Amino acid sequence: MVIGSVIATLQDLGFVIDQADEKLGSVSATRLSGSVMRMTVTVRLLSEARVTVRASGQYGLEAVSDAEPFQQFFNALAQAMFLTAHEVN
Repeated sequence: MVIGSVIATLQDLGFVIDQADEKLGSVSATRLSGSVMRMTVTVRLLSEARVTVRASGQYGLEAVSDAEPFQQFFNALAQAMFLTAHEVN
């Protein structure tokens, strides 16, 4: 469920999915509008009811240091997961 929500969230934010591997828990995507940004999100299962989601981003070869893109991603992901968990279409 989490990987699907990550993919949907990235697409909603204007990213194109470059690679997704459910077994590894990794999704890489690129946003081409504005300044080109590449984001990689990793999902790890901690227990039956807990996961950890980490995101990293790059503008070209430079790491994203501004918190805004990550806040935007995690806010949208939290909303998507809430709606999915409560079966809201």
